[in-house]
Amino acid sequence: MRRLCTALCAAALAWPGAAGAWPRRRVPALQQAQAPLPQTQPPIQLQPAPGQAAVKPPVPPPPAVPPRRFGRFDLDQPFALLRANPDLKACAEALAAPTGHADCALPRGADNLGRAQLAWEEGRNGLELIALRLLFDPQLAPALTDLEWQLTRGWGPPVLEQMRRDRDQKFFTLQWEDAEHRATLEAAGPLAQPSRAVAVVLERRQLPLSGELAALHPRPFPGFRIRWLRRVDWDGHPHVLLWGTSLSPAQEAMGESSTLWATQRNYVGLWKLEPATTTRPRRWRPMWERSTGGDDEDEPQRVLYVDARDLTGDGIPDIEVELSCETCGATASEVIVKTVRAGKLVDLLSKRDLYRAKVEMGPGQVRIREPEGEDDQGTTVSTYSYDRGKGAFVLAREERAPPPSR
Repeated sequence: MRRLCTALCAAALAWPGAAGAWPRRRVPALQQAQAPLPQTQPPIQLQPAPGQAAVKPPVPPPPAVPPRRFGRFDLDQPFALLRANPDLKACAEALAAPTGHADCALPRGADNLGRAQLAWEEGRNGLELIALRLLFDPQLAPALTDLEWQLTRGWGPPVLEQMRRDRDQKFFTLQWEDAEHRATLEAAGPLAQPSRAVAVVLERRQLPLSGELAALHPRPFPGFRIRWLRRVDWDGHPHVLLWGTSLSPAQEAMGESSTLWATQRNYVGLWKLEPATTTRPRRWRPMWERSTGGDDEDEPQRVLYVDARDLTGDGIPDIEVELSCETCGATASEVIVKTVRAGKLVDLLSKRDLYRAKVEMGPGQVRIREPEGEDDQGTTVSTYSYDRGKGAFVLAREERAPPPSR
């Protein structure tokens, strides 16, 4: 019997395929995970040509950061939609002005804002916001660290971080920017306590001049910013009328509450593009300039309004400039009207030493309303009409109007 079992076992081992049918030994899972993977064909690598360096794939640029929006406000929102915003209902009258600034109380919202200070100007596509200073409700203002973390997630790391101390207070300034916008976070608090956010400021950066205007370089004072520019052609020659200021867009939004508002410097100038000659390329030459502000000015003024339109009815645009004194606010202390004829600058009207005057300009007529005293004792209304023979505005009539209460 033992010989029979031995023979059967030997026959089973010798049978073809018996090893594959034999029960396999179980391998622990850890050993299976550590077992080497089957070798595969390596990826094909392109080799540079002889004499050429290896070309590395280009690094993708970082995503564009648009720091232009916070909470319920967007700096790039069309101005017509901004005027229709129900949250700015308290500033509807101020927003109706062609240019200016406003300070508006806001209804409570999820962004915890209490007030909004706005500034707007005429841009390339019409009226546009240049600055939004959004102030937090002091009772609901978030902590600096929390808001900084949220803004960094949306705008990336800040490009500027500053801190200053004033006695027992600390003030933080963080800034983000891209090619067209700048955002600033203002925060403050006692030295020994956490800082809280004060305001978020969204500003529109000054875009560089392009085309033939790239050669225009007016630099009347440091920090000069162009706030209005108009190209006008006289006798087929290109001219540029521009108005600039030393105030930043954020300071424009703060208005009279800005510490630099009273010391601002303004500039208005008319430049002509002269053709190239054999000795020099074409260039911009100033025909007339006027700067206000600064230590050299005995009676500080600022440029209140600038425009280029046909006031004489001859189809040729005229230059209108209104200046305001330091205490005149939104009224005029000087009025200038000029035009260009045969390549020369011509004075049409120049009235100085006005006191808090309101100027109304229409076709062929300039009307100046000037109060007679600080207590509103009445108004002197002077009407100037354009005289084609003299080529200037002359006094047509002058009358006195009683105060409104009478």
